[in-house]
Amino acid sequence: MATQGKRLVVCLDGTWINSDQGYNRPTLHDPNYTLQVPSNVTRLYRALRKKGLDGKSQVVYYHPGVGTSGTISDTIAGGVFGAGVDENIREAYSFIATNYEPGDEIFLIGFSRGAFTARSVAGLMTEIGLLTNRGMEYLYPIFKDSENFRNPNYKDKFPTIPFPNKPIDQREYKLRLEDEGLTRLYDPDGYRIKIRCVAVFDTVGSLGALAIISGGSWYDTTLSNTIEHAFQALALDEVRTSFAPAVWERPRGVHTDLRQVWFCGAHSNVGGGLPDQELANVTMAWMMDQLADLGVAFEADTIDLLFQESVRYYYDQSEDGEPTDDSRKRKRWKQWAVDSIYEEHKPVRPWGLGEIVQPETGFYKLAGKTTRTPGMYHRVDPQTALPTEYFLEGTNERIHRSVRIRLALDGLNYDDVGLYKCRALLRKGPWQLEKLRVRSRREIRERDAYGDEDDLIQQSQDYRWGWVYDGPAEETPPQTILMEEELGPYEKKLLGLNKGMLTTAVVLIESPTDLILDVAGRPFYRAILRDDKR
Repeated sequence: MATQGKRLVVCLDGTWINSDQGYNRPTLHDPNYTLQVPSNVTRLYRALRKKGLDGKSQVVYYHPGVGTSGTISDTIAGGVFGAGVDENIREAYSFIATNYEPGDEIFLIGFSRGAFTARSVAGLMTEIGLLTNRGMEYLYPIFKDSENFRNPNYKDKFPTIPFPNKPIDQREYKLRLEDEGLTRLYDPDGYRIKIRCVAVFDTVGSLGALAIISGGSWYDTTLSNTIEHAFQALALDEVRTSFAPAVWERPRGVHTDLRQVWFCGAHSNVGGGLPDQELANVTMAWMMDQLADLGVAFEADTIDLLFQESVRYYYDQSEDGEPTDDSRKRKRWKQWAVDSIYEEHKPVRPWGLGEIVQPETGFYKLAGKTTRTPGMYHRVDPQTALPTEYFLEGTNERIHRSVRIRLALDGLNYDDVGLYKCRALLRKGPWQLEKLRVRSRREIRERDAYGDEDDLIQQSQDYRWGWVYDGPAEETPPQTILMEEELGPYEKKLLGLNKGMLTTAVVLIESPTDLILDVAGRPFYRAILRDDKR
């Protein structure tokens, strides 16, 4: 690039989350004002340094989630029907278009509907480029045109704006914008304007009935070469049907560096914002590692502060006693890990062993429950938002190590009732955990993102854990092996802060002979740390 430029970091929060406000209003269940627990988007936004280690300025834009204006009508409309998403897309896009200069790097970060917003902003940039100052005057009609390229029933309210005789082809429309001086596709030095990274926590495909009926184009889950890197943390244990995950696919010919990793927990365990942030700390550290690889700089004490906040929460809970709300009336298990781990760490629940909260939001419960299916998702029709018969390809899905450790150490299931089952992987046995011989760790990271088995050989002495498809042959997905994600520096630091037996356990449970299957096919582990069974 001709100039050093700056980093434009756009942070888009989830539904009902507003870090600028920072508190929750009284409700029928709680008449008191309470501080809002921050999401991972909020925590990333607050952890960013003003300048990167390379000297680049990091300019941050934060936008609260839908349903956060404070009125009851907005809370319902934004939370249930996704009202306000279009406006959030335009506002985030406007920030980028107004502040972008040649040589800048664009980062989009989001959670839940904020993740959907981030991906939609990226899609908008792909379809129309970055509008010039003159082009921004026509942002609304251009946005509506772009949103409805795939909608044959669209009635244009501005048929002559930004120009008459609008092309119906998206590519021709974009080139016309460029010819008219309304958009930028390239920097003056000839480099194409791209998005450095889209980093999201658990994008959900549900935007409400109104958005589905509108036939907008924002349901397309594919990537384009406009996006250089795409990272997504996904929730294994979210069961609300209306919260189906929007898994990315990378078509052949697209060179985006794509990484999608499945973690323990429900939607807000992965995206953050629950009182028990332990599982969110794991996803937060993972995302920090992905962004740091691209030059994004965080305050040095970020991981230490996350860990200290969790420690404080657990000690406060141990003094206050058990929760008493309706979602906790079932008999909770007192012990959340095998004896050795529990006795050494209590009351602090260490790495990967935080509470998985059963989602109980009233309206969403009406839509029913659906177990998520890693590696098995199908393409979605962008006009109807319904799945097709075709599998997503090039998803490069992986499973985080904390999933295996939670199973190994007798972590607990929803609301601390019973042992962790990980139904998304183990229900009906579609995936089996195996220790695989691979060529090398380097080649696994850099291989083609289609998950081919060519990297697995019998002679190598290098091992990696992976989840191998073992379901019906007629349902075999394109990616038959979900490799276990390796830990990065921030993740290792978070794990190391736990110290003691937990860290030792993560290292010990590595030998292929440690894996045992019981009669139900559920993986158990013969760990040196296990004293007895509960």
